[in-house]
Amino acid sequence: MPKQDTIIGSIARNGLTWLSRRRLPLIEGSLKFAGIKSTAEVIRDRWGIPHIYAQDMQDLFFAQGFVHAQDRLFQMELNRRVAQGRLSEIFGEIALDTDRTARTFGFNRLGRTDWSNISGDLREIILAYTAGVNAYLDHSERKLPVEFTLLRFEPEAWTPEDTASFTRVMIWQLSHAWYGEVLRAQLIEAVGESHAGELEIQYPENNPITLPKGIEYNRLDNENLRQKVGGPFLHQGKGSNAWAVSGDRSATGKPILCNDMHLQLSTPSLWYQNHLIAGDFNVTGVSLAGLPLVLVGHNSHVAWGMTLAFTDCEDLFVEKFNPQQPNHYQFKDTWEESEQIPEPINVKGLAEPHMEMVTVTRHGPVISDVIGYPEQRVSVNSMALRPCMAFEGWYSLNKAHMWGDFVDAMRLIEAPQLNVCYADIDGNVGYWVTGRVPIRAKGDGSLPAPGWTGEYEWIEEVPFEEMPHALNPEQGYIVTCNHKLVDADYPYLLGNVWMNGYRARRIVDYFESKGKLTFDDHRAMHIDFTCLPGKEMIALLDELTSTDPDVQLAQNILNAWDCNLTPNSVGGTLYEVTRYYLVRNVLESGLGEEMAFRVMGRGFHPLLMPTHEFYGHDTVAVLRILNNQDSWWLEQVKGREAVLAQSLKQAVEWLRAYLGEDHTEWQWGKIHRALFPHAMGIQKPLDQVFNLGPYPIGGDTDTPCQTAFYAHDPYDLKAWAPSFRQIVDLGDLSRSVMIVPPGQSGQLGSPHYDDLIQPWLNGEYAPQLWTREQVESHALGKLILSRLS
Repeated sequence: MPKQDTIIGSIARNGLTWLSRRRLPLIEGSLKFAGIKSTAEVIRDRWGIPHIYAQDMQDLFFAQGFVHAQDRLFQMELNRRVAQGRLSEIFGEIALDTDRTARTFGFNRLGRTDWSNISGDLREIILAYTAGVNAYLDHSERKLPVEFTLLRFEPEAWTPEDTASFTRVMIWQLSHAWYGEVLRAQLIEAVGESHAGELEIQYPENNPITLPKGIEYNRLDNENLRQKVGGPFLHQGKGSNAWAVSGDRSATGKPILCNDMHLQLSTPSLWYQNHLIAGDFNVTGVSLAGLPLVLVGHNSHVAWGMTLAFTDCEDLFVEKFNPQQPNHYQFKDTWEESEQIPEPINVKGLAEPHMEMVTVTRHGPVISDVIGYPEQRVSVNSMALRPCMAFEGWYSLNKAHMWGDFVDAMRLIEAPQLNVCYADIDGNVGYWVTGRVPIRAKGDGSLPAPGWTGEYEWIEEVPFEEMPHALNPEQGYIVTCNHKLVDADYPYLLGNVWMNGYRARRIVDYFESKGKLTFDDHRAMHIDFTCLPGKEMIALLDELTSTDPDVQLAQNILNAWDCNLTPNSVGGTLYEVTRYYLVRNVLESGLGEEMAFRVMGRGFHPLLMPTHEFYGHDTVAVLRILNNQDSWWLEQVKGREAVLAQSLKQAVEWLRAYLGEDHTEWQWGKIHRALFPHAMGIQKPLDQVFNLGPYPIGGDTDTPCQTAFYAHDPYDLKAWAPSFRQIVDLGDLSRSVMIVPPGQSGQLGSPHYDDLIQPWLNGEYAPQLWTREQVESHALGKLILSRLS
């Protein structure tokens, strides 16, 4: 970075930090509003986390909306603009592609539909939350974050549709499978079906499945012994897994539930930690700024954690439109009229709005133009793009008292597709896969299907009662790491896009090597950097002989490596760089660079879909190819020994050029660093003002502490990592812990902007304060919100 840019960035950061400190929200004292019924207390602890005490639910969620706006207003503004396709209004043409994509998928339209379908208590909660956000916006003491000053605009009033639309973006981003269909079709076109098949997602046979004994349903008797019984819904079937440990496998004698959701790191975090108390409603955990409730955490009775299930609930259909009537498309023997939806997009700097005409068929919106697949007119049929009751599901989950309540909540979460782990204070542990899964009349959904024949339609759904689930499994724990859910005996097709299972294998192996698991064991797995594919690759080098000194050096370093991918690891660095060159050498030999990057996981859009379901399977595919001497791909690279030697030498040459001659200085954390980017960081020198990092970190996408990087932009951690961690002790909820980096506040000048990064890097936690006594003992400020008389 040029010295002048660094100086300008430093000056800008100091000035804007000073300005931001003058705009920090009030956390001590009292404020009065017309929109609150009685009184709410907001006690912020020393980590900036609000604990909200209210007399009724309406005031509770009014206060939650208020504190979200206090700490995360600019983030909320961006979230709703992403959902509504309105980023171009403030960023100009640079954001137009994002807005076109959002309007085409229809998050704004879905949000309006969902809001119109919400009724009863939940509707009142969202209205109260909205009133709380607007109370902050309208208050005379309100000071906007510095980002609004830089962009020269003020936020509009918040609406319930903003909340509902942003919910739809999150549901869609957590759903998977349609993009892989495009990639498969292009691979077949490039190298033929047989050679493309060698790159297909194949789950390693030695890695575990979530439910190794199928669906298990065991009630605990008075002595906490398992008694097999029929499930409340299920009559037959088999299923899969997640990370909850039963009392008989726990050193505490009670269940422990752990969760660390792996998403992109950002400033501020996607997650906002809060504790909500009104009467017997007492729930704590992480929320999303812009949405009420708690998404993941625990209440007084149950705890829950979530990972992506990777079930296949999306299909692409190639549509055949009528040349004489361009808005009509064929379905069986008739021409049906598509829905045409005009979406005007206002663009900063342009006199006239851009008009996006969205075409919708019986299968869904036609997305070809916005995903870079103009060869065909393709529509997407997705459970994530249908009206659903997910919000009601989370509300029910927040109120759950027991397993039956949890199951009722799971039924309502029709999208996205999630593995949800469960534990309760009565000693039960359980698991359920959410999301509706289609049953297809024909085909497996792996390739775009002809939409005009009617042969590949979705005809039914997998019954909710037969979705993979378990209660008190015999092995005493459930582990879910986005890996394969069920074995071949399961009667329904759930897809084949699971992640590769190495993280799950490491955790299961660790659990099986232990007796009763302690808190330290759970902490150890949260920051475990064991890299199992590294062991497999090193085994392939045993038969490689070379006289090249660089290759010999690489072999010596790798043979001495313990496969622990810590920030200080030299062997780990050489493995990662060699693996990267190896995968590229094999793939590019038949596909070229651009297509190779897509097989390695590059998505069609850097914000809305930066990666896709093929990510992480390139290593598995190449290891499989290297073990198949008859592989066409090996022929392209002159055999296994040649490509291994070439990749090792390339890695050594790159590391020598980048990190110097002394190979003992080739430490992984020097090229693999955690970054917390801010939306304003796209404009220099504001990256030096708002972005956080880089920080050396260990791991990769195959280690339990997953720290992924993009194939097209190695090796820094820019893809995803543990965006939060929690350990919930169901024997004593006051001993539970959580951490959410980089900090609680989105305000640049706040001490809580970045105060949790170093503890997170160290594998530390903040206590998840539960009792009023705990909260008071760590109180940083108390703000009273009361009614304006």
